[in-house]
Amino acid sequence: MIKQFLFILLLFFSIGCKNGPRITCESEFYVLMENVAEGWSTQNTELALSSFHEDVIYMEPPNIQYYRGHTQLKPYFNALDSTHKMQFHHLWFNKNTQSGTAEYTFSYGKDTSDVGIVVVELEKGKIKFWREYQRKGPTNFNQFLQIKDKEWRWHIGNYPEPNAVENKK
Repeated sequence: MIKQFLFILLLFFSIGCKNGPRITCESEFYVLMENVAEGWSTQNTELALSSFHEDVIYMEPPNIQYYRGHTQLKPYFNALDSTHKMQFHHLWFNKNTQSGTAEYTFSYGKDTSDVGIVVVELEKGKIKFWREYQRKGPTNFNQFLQIKDKEWRWHIGNYPEPNAVENKK
């Protein structure tokens, strides 16, 4: 009787583990992201899609891009040609929250590209949510980050004097 009880308990435990959440580690996250970059850069749609959950939400908020699932992502990825290149510069991953982020350059055969950050959330070892935030800039990442010889839109020189702010109060 005890053996039967232990067998049933072991059976329930093993079923529960198989159906439990899939925990992705940092190295697996890097592989997911590199598959996206390589897939986009080599026009291998299936490789890029392999990193995404079947029902992924892919967006550029607040209202720039929105795709749902492989069905909508496939034609979007298929439209990429040999001029499109994706490069991740930095990747970060939090195993506890199953979320990560990456800084990237996405170029498309011109002298400008999209440089940005993507935030991803994983579910069952795949990208379930993809949110990107980007700016147009030079294709060269170092030029994008360069500080000298730029006309900055906002800097301390165009902020109001502290007294002017105090007088408004």
